Amino acid sequence: MIGADGSREELETGPASALPPNPAGANIAASWYAAIRSSRLGKGPHRMRLFGREVVLWRDRRGVARCVAAHCPHQGANLGLGDVVDGQLRCPFHHWRFDGNGVCSAIPGLSRIPTTARTRSYPTREAHGFVWVWYGSAEPLFELPEFPALSGRPRRYLGFYYDDATTGTIRHLLENAVDHQHFSALHGLDLDGVEFRVLAEQSEAADNGPPLSRDDAWFGVWFSGRPWRPPLRRAPLAWLTGVVSTFAMGRRMQLLVDGWPGGQRFTAYVDGIEIYKVIMGIVPEGNRATRQVGWAGVRRTGRWHRTLFNYALFWVQNRAGTFQDVPVYDSTRNAQPTVYVRYDNGLLRFRRYYQSWVDRATDDGKVGT
Repeated sequence: MIGADGSREELETGPASALPPNPAGANIAASWYAAIRSSRLGKGPHRMRLFGREVVLWRDRRGVARCVAAHCPHQGANLGLGDVVDGQLRCPFHHWRFDGNGVCSAIPGLSRIPTTARTRSYPTREAHGFVWVWYGSAEPLFELPEFPALSGRPRRYLGFYYDDATTGTIRHLLENAVDHQHFSALHGLDLDGVEFRVLAEQSEAADNGPPLSRDDAWFGVWFSGRPWRPPLRRAPLAWLTGVVSTFAMGRRMQLLVDGWPGGQRFTAYVDGIEIYKVIMGIVPEGNRATRQVGWAGVRRTGRWHRTLFNYALFWVQNRAGTFQDVPVYDSTRNAQPTVYVRYDNGLLRFRRYYQSWVDRATDDGKVGT
């Protein structure tokens, strides 16, 4: 097997102190995170837990999504129980108003507003069918990645949205695609001719979308393998698994994955022909309370029956894979020493990368980690 660094050498981790930590808790990196489907955010305030805190999202007069800490600095009432007036969030208790930056703009009966009358605000972006919220610093350290499959020519794809809850951690969900060995062990894909490598340049992942605005915020991998396909008469179930895993379109499956510390983009191929694309975002509600959300779509083939076949098969694969993954996420024990072996090279590199963005979060951003 080709190692994560492109070589066949054994794992070299250096001294134990050089290994990435395996912390308990949320361990939240500075990044963009999905919060809510755009279609669910209407004119009124929306309460939810995010980053282990209560926050409120709403739309201002221009329809721009806003996000602030939930509790009023006056007497602590939950702003999510209030309403939106002229695009500003109004507290239910004394009708103090707050703009999208969390600054109090009006207090009934007072002309002079205290400079401390403000609540924490979070930068937001709206794209790919979701409202995204930045966490870990006052201003974003990189822009939300693009995803042309939805923003460019969405009619090229037939897709669906998904939303899966788990008690797994952010890092655990993101590193799933990097931990390629579990494809065979957990998901039953017996593969020959496996190739796995960590990508060196963003240009290698151009099929997923334009590059991120910061190279060090990006991580990408390439995976390829040929599902084992025994003779039909000898092992019909294994033969069928091998056929459907490549959509009955070829012999070799390939997966291109890249992303940022709060989400990922995927493109899958069979014998070099694109089959589907996925964008995944993480909703970090709190410690051991996480959701993976996103959109997944198959490339239209020009033949409706083939497109529908691919769509149905992909939906089953996607849901079945999640059904197998989530119980593992939910029962994994963190904060213990980890034994790494040769095929964990890519996992080690991802964990170091992810932890570097945890370290970039400000003191405020580390609350709940």
